[in-house]
Amino acid sequence: MFPPLHANSSLPSVLSPLPPTSPTFSPTSSYPRSSPSPLLPSLSMAFGASSNALGLWILARAYSHSRRLRRSRAQFLLLASGLLMTDLAGHVIAGSFVLWLYSQGRIPALGCQFLGGCMVFFGLSPLLLGFLMACERCLGLTKPLWHSFMVTQTRARLSLALVWAVAFLVAILPLMGYGVYGLQPSRTWCFLQGPPSFCLLFSGLGLSSLTAALVCNALVGVTLLKARLLKASGEERRRRRRGARSHDLEMMVQLLAITLVSCVCWSPLLVSVVMQHTGISLPNSGWLLFAVRLASCNQILDPWVYILLRRSMFHRLCTIFVRLAHTHGGKLSRWDPGDFQSSDRSEVSRL
Repeated sequence: MFPPLHANSSLPSVLSPLPPTSPTFSPTSSYPRSSPSPLLPSLSMAFGASSNALGLWILARAYSHSRRLRRSRAQFLLLASGLLMTDLAGHVIAGSFVLWLYSQGRIPALGCQFLGGCMVFFGLSPLLLGFLMACERCLGLTKPLWHSFMVTQTRARLSLALVWAVAFLVAILPLMGYGVYGLQPSRTWCFLQGPPSFCLLFSGLGLSSLTAALVCNALVGVTLLKARLLKASGEERRRRRRGARSHDLEMMVQLLAITLVSCVCWSPLLVSVVMQHTGISLPNSGWLLFAVRLASCNQILDPWVYILLRRSMFHRLCTIFVRLAHTHGGKLSRWDPGDFQSSDRSEVSRL
């Protein structure tokens, strides 16, 4: 997803058909004469691409360690890398195309189809990948033996390819005669325009992915809470399990943050699609533009989850929290900084 080309134009009716008085689409559809400078989309593309590149570098380092440590963590990082690769491709491909449209001053006929397809593909793929990551973690913590036997690296790669294939198939449905990508009334970008079944397919897949991911995260959270309440007997047993517990907490927090970001960014737009095609009026005239811009933030926020929510950051914050609690006479009987310590080196030395 990316913001509309003409950020200062009047509100585009993003999801509803063109009104009868609107001109039909033609290969020479032009932007308004007051088209603004492409500085804003250029900065957005550069910041988003650099953020995702940094996130991929962090995941690549973690993946090189995880291949020697825990196979389940390697699978999670593989799926997370696929998510950031998708976001990076969305910024580079779609962002470059938007800048090219600025230079042309018009949207060619095939360009409108490409623009709409990019928005559907790069919007739907992260939602499906978030659901896939949630399923992987849910199986890894609730059914560890079954997970270790069934969820392999090869199957994780195949699942990643399947998600991209499903999103790509939905995106090209208009090219196969089912669904329409149309130029919006602002005449600055293209998106879903009908029929209702196609628009509801897009929103249904997105909302179903978000709901299923939330359910899986809830199951994972309950499992970790039960494991936390069941104290392990013996200091040596706790020491042996501390590395695995650290990784589980890290992956759980990152996955929960990814799901919450996706829910906040995408729910308004997905619900708006359902409302528009079921006869329910939207809250106000500016709601659609707000929903589209909010959805475009998802690709920028995703990498910062992995940049900020790391074990080293957890360890520092937890250490500060423990010191403050002891300073004020508090007692922490459940959590300790060791839960978030970086245990890669210690585990490698024991192998």
